[in-house]
Amino acid sequence: MHPRAGRYTTSGLRTSLLSVPGAVSAEAVGLRPVGEVMGCVVAQSDDLVSGLRRGYATALDRLRAEATALGADGVLAIECTVTRVSAAVREFVVLGTAVRAVRGKRPARPFTTGLSGPDVAKLLLAGWVPVTLAIGIDGATAYDLAMTDRPGTEAPMPTELVTQVRARARAEFGTAVAESGADGGLVTSTTLRAWALGNTGATAVASVFGTAIARCGAGTAPTATQGVLPLG
Repeated sequence: MHPRAGRYTTSGLRTSLLSVPGAVSAEAVGLRPVGEVMGCVVAQSDDLVSGLRRGYATALDRLRAEATALGADGVLAIECTVTRVSAAVREFVVLGTAVRAVRGKRPARPFTTGLSGPDVAKLLLAGWVPVTLAIGIDGATAYDLAMTDRPGTEAPMPTELVTQVRARARAEFGTAVAESGADGGLVTSTTLRAWALGNTGATAVASVFGTAIARCGAGTAPTATQGVLPLG
């Protein structure tokens, strides 16, 4: 058994990161909070994008391990944070609340989602279930020696760079959703970081976070989040 889960078992303590409305909504659709779970890793990487991918994946695997040790069927309201420790070292932390299904069919493995308790309740009532937290990340660097010759006008290279990394991050998110076997994906947040490299270069990194969802009944998926990515 996972050490943190073992402490929960011996103490009888059940913690939750859900708000009161979140906990009530989860309980209303048969998902009982059984404990707060976490995944963490401090990793060093020379390549920012691949390092981000591995860091998130490792932290999420550790969160799932804690949830499994608690006998959970899913984890709600997962929050992902990255803290830069040094130029090449970052700390990845994912936190969420494990829940157990008290009625209905239990999934073969715990689902993960960044959606809140009320959003998951709406999803289930509409005939959809969360499958997994899905992430798409992309980044690139480009140079344009003529950038400094066009003051006061749009710089085509940075514009194209940002457009491309955003598009590839969304495509990677779509691939993650498809590989999970889900029927679609809800995008809940996106990030973009861009910075100059001297007078002629720029780097951009984009991320897309969301949840892969599968149909379990009649109805359309709710659209309260930023968007729905159908795979049909």
